[in-house]
Amino acid sequence: MRFPVAYVLPSVLAVVSAICSAQPAGGPPPANVRVAPVIERVIEQKRRVTGEVIALRRSELAAEEGGLVIELAVDAGTRVEKGDLIARLDASRVELALVEARAGVPAAEAVIAERQAQSGQADRDLSRIRELVSLESGSETELDRAVSEAAVAKARVAQAKAQLAIAQARVAVIEQRLADLDIHAPFAGQIVGKMTEVGQWVRAGDPVVDLVEFDRVEIRVDVPEGFIERVSRAKTAAVHLPALGREIEAQVLAVVPQADPRTRLFPVRLIADNAQGLIRPGMSAIGLVPTTQRQSTLLIPKDAVLQGEVGSHVFVNRNGRAAIAPIERLFAFDDLVAIRSGALRAGDSVVIEGNERLFPGQPLTILPDATNPAAETLQPE
Repeated sequence: MRFPVAYVLPSVLAVVSAICSAQPAGGPPPANVRVAPVIERVIEQKRRVTGEVIALRRSELAAEEGGLVIELAVDAGTRVEKGDLIARLDASRVELALVEARAGVPAAEAVIAERQAQSGQADRDLSRIRELVSLESGSETELDRAVSEAAVAKARVAQAKAQLAIAQARVAVIEQRLADLDIHAPFAGQIVGKMTEVGQWVRAGDPVVDLVEFDRVEIRVDVPEGFIERVSRAKTAAVHLPALGREIEAQVLAVVPQADPRTRLFPVRLIADNAQGLIRPGMSAIGLVPTTQRQSTLLIPKDAVLQGEVGSHVFVNRNGRAAIAPIERLFAFDDLVAIRSGALRAGDSVVIEGNERLFPGQPLTILPDATNPAAETLQPE
């Protein structure tokens, strides 16, 4: 079915007109965002102290027995749980030694049975001679000989039992050697290096892999002597990780009671959970130590802060369009972030939702705050 041109053209023009009215000519479409105001308050400041992330537990797993590596179940980067198999050494020689050792146990038990029978016979002979002596039908010499033979028989039984214990201990030792040919992870972590390959001979004590615990990490920061008392009394401490662009809460484990004589800085040990494995040993860390100083500080919601190649920044509403404002992140304050920025002032509106895909100059459609339905919806100019 064909429509007259006079009928189709107005409809097409109407659609084009609607599209053009919704999008500025030659410009990007508006972005739907939510904003929050920049707040200025007088709060206690925090001192930034330097530190680093180190492994809480790190172990070079070594072979307890010498042998040929026949299986290597992990590689660099492999994550393992406690008890997982790391490597297996050839067990053929030890298994043969175990067969030999186990054969010695019943032989030793047979010797015990034989000597116990002999000891029993010696005891019975001694009883009969004593009875004869009591009836004045036996001599003292025969009695002394019978006593000695009974004692010797008992000693031989004890000797046989000792030989059995030695045979059983030998079996236990070889069984342990056999178990040691399988190397297992002593704790959950990640393999950061391997020092052997399948087919290689390792000696007892040779390292096989390097295992690092990642579920928890230790953070060491150097704190000036003037703030060490407050840190000692605290249970937790805030730590900023520049590589991740985030701040975490760490548990205060201990204060090393020895300062560097040149800097008067005390090392403080902190422990942080790292279930996702994002925090890596070797990363730099910045401890945030509370002070007694209070001063006026700009505060913004955490969701407003973005991390880019140029550092931390936020998007701010400038006359209905997005503009980048560089910031220096200082420390967390409740659910907010204390910042320093020459591009922001109290009352500015920073984008807290929809800022992931914004770019400078993009028009903004400010959505009402869910907690304040009466908030106005601003349209771009």
